Amino acid sequence: MVQTPERSQLMPSEGVLALHDHHHRYANFNDFQPQLAGLLQQGSLLEDCIQVTQALGFLEPLSGEHIPPEAIQIQGPNYRESLIANGLLSRNRAILLLLEQLYGSMEDLRGQEVYLVEALSGFALWMRRRLESERLVCSEYLEAAEQAFSEIPHQDLCALTFSDASFDLVLCNELFEHVQDLDLAFREIARVLRPGGRLLSTFPLAFGQQESIKKALYNTATGEPVLIGESEYHGDPVRPEAGSLVYRIPGWEVLNQLQAAGFADVAIHHIVSWKHGVLGSDLPGVLVVEAQR
Repeated sequence: MVQTPERSQLMPSEGVLALHDHHHRYANFNDFQPQLAGLLQQGSLLEDCIQVTQALGFLEPLSGEHIPPEAIQIQGPNYRESLIANGLLSRNRAILLLLEQLYGSMEDLRGQEVYLVEALSGFALWMRRRLESERLVCSEYLEAAEQAFSEIPHQDLCALTFSDASFDLVLCNELFEHVQDLDLAFREIARVLRPGGRLLSTFPLAFGQQESIKKALYNTATGEPVLIGESEYHGDPVRPEAGSLVYRIPGWEVLNQLQAAGFADVAIHHIVSWKHGVLGSDLPGVLVVEAQR
């Protein structure tokens, strides 16, 4: 029999209560840096937040569905990646929470033309189930794929095949660290967005510094990467054996790059909410980039 914690053990501390639904928007690193030490200290509260989640469950953003404790999987201490329910991770729910704040409801989101730069993830499946298929385009980068994906469109983020001003919203998760030419990718995303359209994205961010951490460079003459130090690969459903090479861990300079690519309003949101199942690792929550044309 599962032992139910005493009610007194479930009463969150003042610090944990402050993280039930916390959201702050930063326009640059200078705004964020003075808050960093306090945010890292809040990271020590993550285990207490998890206890509340395991007792109460959480409300899935945008859908409003209550996820009961027994439907939640926890697969490790990096809760950004390991707090799983309905096929979604914490970082996915951070995107949904921001979408809810920007667009209001799922019905309003269904009125947008959306490009999702992934097709094989739990997040892609969640989106396909809830958005009208003719308004949602999903793709993968299929070069050197380890098996055939005949029903999934191939798109190279540095050379998109879409017409100018095709979309109202581009969602790009955990990809920018792998792109060979990030500046070109940003220009392509800006090109296919309509005026006022948005890019929302998550990726591993070197959140404590302005500069990106360079891991590899792309040699345009040979078509091969040139490593800077030891190579790093992340899991990739298209190339599960080889993985996907990391070219950089972007720093806050990514906001300057987005502006140079044609985005008028850029920011990084820090979102943490045990109420909505959005928790992190070193930081208590998830960092989401927003860039508007």
